[in-house]
This record gives sequence, structure tokens and C-alpha cells, in this order.
Amino acid sequence: MTRRAALYGLLAAWVALGLAGHDPWKPDEAYSFGLVYHILETGDWLVPTLAGEPFMEKPPLYFITAAAFAKLFGGLAPPHDAARLASAFYVSLTLFFIAKTARSVSAPLLLVASLGYVHHAHQLITDNALVAGIAVALYGMAISLRKPLPGGLWLGTGAGIAFLSKGLLGPGLLGLTAVALLAFPAWRTKNFLQSWLWAAAAFAPWALVWPWLLYRHSPELFHEWLWVQNLGRFSGVHRIGGVPDHWHYVKSLPWFALPAWPIALWALWRRRTDLLHDSGIQLPLAAFLVMFAVLSASSLARQLYALPMLIPLAILAAGGVDSAPAWLGNLLEKPALWGAAIAGAALWAGWIALQAGWAGRLESAYPGYVARIDPLWLALAIAVTVGWFFAIRSKELTITWAAGVTLVWGLAMTIWLPFLDHAKSYRGMIAEMQRSRPAPAGCVASRDLSEPQRAVFHYFAGIRSLREGSSAARDCPLLLVHTSRDAEPPHGAEWQLLWRGSRPGDKKETFWLFTRAG
Repeated sequence: MTRRAALYGLLAAWVALGLAGHDPWKPDEAYSFGLVYHILETGDWLVPTLAGEPFMEKPPLYFITAAAFAKLFGGLAPPHDAARLASAFYVSLTLFFIAKTARSVSAPLLLVASLGYVHHAHQLITDNALVAGIAVALYGMAISLRKPLPGGLWLGTGAGIAFLSKGLLGPGLLGLTAVALLAFPAWRTKNFLQSWLWAAAAFAPWALVWPWLLYRHSPELFHEWLWVQNLGRFSGVHRIGGVPDHWHYVKSLPWFALPAWPIALWALWRRRTDLLHDSGIQLPLAAFLVMFAVLSASSLARQLYALPMLIPLAILAAGGVDSAPAWLGNLLEKPALWGAAIAGAALWAGWIALQAGWAGRLESAYPGYVARIDPLWLALAIAVTVGWFFAIRSKELTITWAAGVTLVWGLAMTIWLPFLDHAKSYRGMIAEMQRSRPAPAGCVASRDLSEPQRAVFHYFAGIRSLREGSSAARDCPLLLVHTSRDAEPPHGAEWQLLWRGSRPGDKKETFWLFTRAG
């Protein structure tokens, strides 16, 4: 097996592990699949809809893609597993284009090695499409100095993917990056400015068709999407989700972007004399600085929102990894090697203890779990472990990191997956509720259900809950309430408790089902 084939195999294993075998997990996967499920049920892709209510936080590109995969492969896998292939598609697109931009396989290896990327890359979330769009657009910028027509088309297409994935943020970051590059003489050329025209032409269909159709359908929903969910969310005018912490990324990037950021710093230092002349350094540097400044200025901060910054960091680091000094290589390689070894051994030992009934404290914390050996997951876990032993023989920093992350993630997503899904899935709890729910059930009013909770009740029980207090919910015979404490909520004399439940070991969410007295 050639070295290149082995590296492609490592990347393919990293992409595939964790895509299947578990239900949509809260928070982001649950509500995202709820939007996909609406498309599967109704065929309506124009208005993102969650359990019967419009949900205008994001445009529909990712949800349409996921629904297409679910329809295509729905006969071979559960709808949520088939839909998760959309993330595999967009992540693969990301890896392909950053390799082309950096002209090195080191860039995708550094990206998959990033500690903050692995979990989110395997979730059913629209941010994976956003990141892919940014990767495509940066490739377009990278070649625009030599080839303005294809460069502009790739730039506009990438910006369009980013726009229809998460709104104005992606195109805004890319537009500011293009303007920032004009600070360098290498980018103040006719070719680069000409590529902007081609980019605008390629971007126009993405930017105009869906918003125009949405506005024709409902000006109110268009206003909700553009002014509330995009501009209002960023500026903080509308307090929607997230944490207002402008130092969030300063605190989280040191671990989130390992191992790329130390190597990127080294690449900048080594080529500091070329900074004013080398467009290959200027592009990822400008993109990272723009992203860091814009995201830090936002009124909302989440680790998830830092994903776009990993793209320029991986591209920048790819240019310095081969020349990294021995002290930096040892400083980064030994923790990756021994950290993966210790974590992998702990995961194997813990799993063996769980199967043998020696993990009493863990079993009591998540009641109802029955330990079992799944031959497929076990075979994959053994293959991942053996693959790691072969990979670390290369003694290459990027491979050691990528293989280590794949080992730990792969064991969690194979032998530990049934246990994790038992703890995180709502399926068992909702099935228990269904056994207590009268038939015919009628409509269900709800109180204090979050969007992910409304989505999973819709998926697993067919409940499109109606918010308590609305005119539609006035005559509903059932009331479903969520509380963050295990204390019966106030409900009035007209309601009688029918059922209460929570996920195994979950002490933060309790659900109560009431029926009208008499």
C-alpha cells in the first residue's frame, strides 16, 4: 500500500466513524434533524419548519441536502443516519479543497487532527456546510491571481454555499477577507479585482433565488430570517441563544485549534521576511484575522462558531509543518502519541469492565443499560486500534495527531456507542411515555419545551406540540411540560398527572404528561 493510499484511508476512516448507529443527540443534531424530517414528511423545502412551526434561524441548503441523502439511502439506514451523510459530504468537500489550496495533504490531516473539529464534523449540523463553503471560496481566492475566471467562480460558489447554509455570516467573512487582502501589493492586481466580478455572477443565484421565493411566500418570515435571526442575532439587538463573551475565542482556541495553531505561528515566524510578498501566507493570515475579529465582536459566542477559523489555520500550518524544528515537533508529538495511547487503553479497559459487570458506578448512573457485544462495532474498534499502531510508525507529526484523534474518536463511536446512545437518546423515554398516552390521543399542548425537545417528540412520537396559551392549544386533552427540576410543575385542578420521565441518569430534564381531569 502506497503512503498516499494509506493517508486517504486514514482520512476516510476519520470521516466515516460516528456517522451511524445513534439517534439525533441534543442540542444541535436534534433540532437540525427536526428540520430535515419536515422536508421528508411534506416535501416543503422553502420554509425551514420544526414540529409544525417555522424556524427561520438558517437557510435550507444543508437541510435539503440531508433530506436528499435520507431519501436516497433511507431504505438502507434509519432516516437520521442516512441524513447524517450530508455532513460526510460537506466535510469531504472541505478536506478536498483545503488540500488543493495548501497544495499539501498536510492541511486536511491538520484539520482532522484539530481537537475542536472532530465532534462537530460528525454531527448533523448546518455548520459543516458553512465550513465547506468557506474552504471552496478560499481556494477560489488562492487561484484568482493566476486564473481570475475559475477563481472568481469558485469564490462565488463557495460564498453561495456558505450563505444558503448559515446566512450572511459566511459571505461577510469572505468579503472582508477579500478587502483586507488589498492591503498587500500582491493582491492589488487586475486579475484579483476581475475575479470579484465573476464571483458576484456565481454568487447571485445562491443569494437571490431562495430569499426572493421566501419573501413572495411570506414577508413576515423573510423579515424574521434577515433582520432578527441574522443581523439581530449578531448585533445582540435580539437576545437569542449563545453567550455574550468577546474573549471566548481567546480562551477556547488554544485547545480547540490544536495542533494547527503552534505550527501556524512557526510558519509565520519562519517566513516573516516574505510576509509582504508571499500571497500563499497572506491569504490564510488575512482570513484568520478577519474571522477572529468578526466572531469576537459578535454578541454571541460558542465553540461551534469557531469552526471556520480552523480552515485558514490548517492551510497556514501546512506550509510550516515540514520545516518545524525538532523541539516543536517533540513538544507536539509526544502528547499526541501518549495521550492517544492512554486514552485508547482507558476506553478499552472501561469497555471490558462494562461488559464484565465491573463498572457498577457507571451502570447505576445510567440505569436500564444492558451491556452487549456488537460484532460489527467490535471489529471496527479492533481495526481502528491496529491502524493506529501502523500509523504511528511513520513518526510524522500530522499523521501521529490525526491517527490519535481517529483512535480515540473511533473507540468512542464503536464499542462505546450503544452506551452513549442509551444515555443521550430520547427514544426510550418517549416510548415509555407513549405506553401511558391514551388513544386516540388528540392534540398535545406544551410548556417550556426547547426546540430540540420539540423535534425529538415529533420524530419519535409524531407529536407536533402546540404552545400552551395559544388558541390552537386551548382544547387539547394533553399537556406536556418540561422542567429542569424533579418537582411537579404547577398545573391547575383541570389537569391530572398521567406520566413523568427523563432520560437515564439525566437530572436536568424531567418531562410531565398531564391529561384533562374527567
